[in-house]
Amino acid sequence: MHDGSVVRFRSVPAGYDPHDRMKVEEYIRDRESRGEIVTGLLYVDESAKELHEMNATPTHALAKVAYTALCPGAAELASMQNDFR
Repeated sequence: MHDGSVVRFRSVPAGYDPHDRMKVEEYIRDRESRGEIVTGLLYVDESAKELHEMNATPTHALAKVAYTALCPGAAELASMQNDFR
């Protein structure tokens, strides 16, 4: 890096199980004790709800939604702002 620091990229070891939460936490703590910062998708909980399901996002792109459906109008926006005051 420009300041002399070093960044090393490596993959997780063979046999790494992203479904075992305790092992993942152990892996992170082990790497942290060595002065390493672990990033990336390290844990997967397939029983958790999918993000779009949790947030009830639409199935179609927002770019294709009519402006009138996205913008409720000045009066409604002012009313919504009152909730934050």
